Amino acid sequence: MTLKQATTIWLFELDRLFIKEIYHLAVLRSEALGVDFDVDHIIPLHGKNVSGLHVPSNLQLLPRSQNIRKKNYFELV
Repeated sequence: MTLKQATTIWLFELDRLFIKEIYHLAVLRSEALGVDFDVDHIIPLHGKNVSGLHVPSNLQLLPRSQNIRKKNYFELV
């Protein structure tokens, strides 16, 4: 599934702005801290048992090393 396919059509303009901002924040945080940050999908877009959406509530910033360890894994707690 591509990001476009995982993005819902009912997102508000404010949601789309948030998505752009979180990607920009990842760049700023990487530059400020000297550690690469990624925008991670909490529920992976291509998970083994689940498929998440590209929406603000499914995004978080993670250091790249943590994101790589997480892979496409999702654990329901």
